Amino acid sequence: MIQHRSGAALAAASLLLAACGAGSIEPAPVNTATKIEVLATSTRGIGNVVYKDGAAWATLSNSAQDGSAVMKTPLPLQAASRWSDVPLGACALPKQEAGGMARTPMLRALGSTLWLFQPAQERRQGQLGEHSLCALDGSGTFAGRDQPLESCIGEWCAPLAMDELKLAGNRLYTNAGGGPNLFVSDNAAANWRVVLGQFDSMICTHQAFELVGDRLLVGGECPLDSAYLRAYRLGADGRLASNAELPITLPTLENRNVQFIEQVANTQRVFAGVEGGLLRSEDGGQSFKFVIQQPLEGGKTYPYIRAFLALSGKPDTMVVGGFDKANALPYLAWSADGGSTWTDISPLLPGHARAAGDTAMAEVTSLSQDPQGRVIVTMNLKGGTEGRVLLLTLGKA
Repeated sequence: MIQHRSGAALAAASLLLAACGAGSIEPAPVNTATKIEVLATSTRGIGNVVYKDGAAWATLSNSAQDGSAVMKTPLPLQAASRWSDVPLGACALPKQEAGGMARTPMLRALGSTLWLFQPAQERRQGQLGEHSLCALDGSGTFAGRDQPLESCIGEWCAPLAMDELKLAGNRLYTNAGGGPNLFVSDNAAANWRVVLGQFDSMICTHQAFELVGDRLLVGGECPLDSAYLRAYRLGADGRLASNAELPITLPTLENRNVQFIEQVANTQRVFAGVEGGLLRSEDGGQSFKFVIQQPLEGGKTYPYIRAFLALSGKPDTMVVGGFDKANALPYLAWSADGGSTWTDISPLLPGHARAAGDTAMAEVTSLSQDPQGRVIVTMNLKGGTEGRVLLLTLGKA
């Protein structure tokens, strides 16, 4: 079990992932070769797993009993792996406030740097506050790197929180602040320039984004229930070459907010997850068509597809995950033909069969491929708690 202890107990603890809930889950009749094994469990939510310096790194949400945490374990990742705490210093989120929601950090291993980002609360000027962006330093501790992302009005300063951070060449891009915002940094987050939006916190949710060569794709929902997917040309300085949108051929999105946009490496294939469906482009994001589409109302499922993985060395094999809003259940599907057809393997997930009346949202939170080439899934069984790290073995579609 993944746990996090504070104080003296933490210094002596190396954590064993095992026992509680570990083992294989019987596969659904649809595909007897595909299976899921539980590698780790936690009473708290798990954000994602990344791989760096011969180790797997995982994030844990804060709770009423504990602050947030980052854990790591030597590779290969196994059910018997022993995990240890990574010092977060001032980057740790405090314990969950009474009546508040759990907050979960996310990790990105980009280039030679391991980054951490998370929702952070505003603070009074001159006082120490929470960090929205941190990086692992040479001493093995996370340190704040978000001072250039603070927006101050009067006596209050708000850290512009992000839900995505990407590296394109030597440039970092982020959607910090939410809404239509997109910023770029040429110097590892020492300062940022506005690509889209403005340097402030926005009311709308964070937009998704992807860079396909010099083509920038962005998608979201702003104002509410007005979904969009747009394209722009980037200039040599990493910002827009022009404010004019590039032509893009799309089906009607209605109010299907865009959840992610990802290019399959070394191809012109791009996917965009939306509420109730999945879009695919075969021409670098110039045109998109639905490859998964559920009706807005009356369907048996309505997946919010938020996580995407195309397997290295097998670009036609891909996995998507998120949650099924219609049933408050986790969602997991995979394709062996480049995304033309999909097999729903959600029933294999722990927590998919639930007691009547249990409406707490269960969700797949991340997908990754470890250095051993295996597919690793993280999920939370109940509203951002009861995290699981899973090994997914794919059979035949």
